[in-house]
Amino acid sequence: MTEMDELHAKMSILGAIDVGIVVLDRDYRINMWNEFMQNHSGLRPSQVRDKNLFKMCPEVDQAWLERKVERVWELDARVFITWEQRPYVFRFRNSRPVSGYSEWMYQNLTIIPLHNTRGEVYQVCLILYDVSEQVRER
Repeated sequence: MTEMDELHAKMSILGAIDVGIVVLDRDYRINMWNEFMQNHSGLRPSQVRDKNLFKMCPEVDQAWLERKVERVWELDARVFITWEQRPYVFRFRNSRPVSGYSEWMYQNLTIIPLHNTRGEVYQVCLILYDVSEQVRER
């Protein structure tokens, strides 16, 4: 398998995985937006690429998310946010409206630093988990 084939395979996995993946640069421009995000937001990757996250998703609490993301930039460490701290970051409709008891999808969020070849943090990755079923079972 060539490096290009391997990269293509990894990108296919990231696109199809059942969690939201958003990669942001230092100016909160979207560098990656996977299928999960497209399916739940209605926004295609081509519509959001290189655009500011807060302009594309005005429902996201900018001040709150910036505080969380800044910790990742400053400390070069992961940040975890659970639905108990904030029920959702992106206001996505619950994908199980009949069995669900909430109009909105409950979400956990992990924010991780991404490093360049020199070991410097050059992007952050938001990983969004739909935990609506786990919340309903409580």
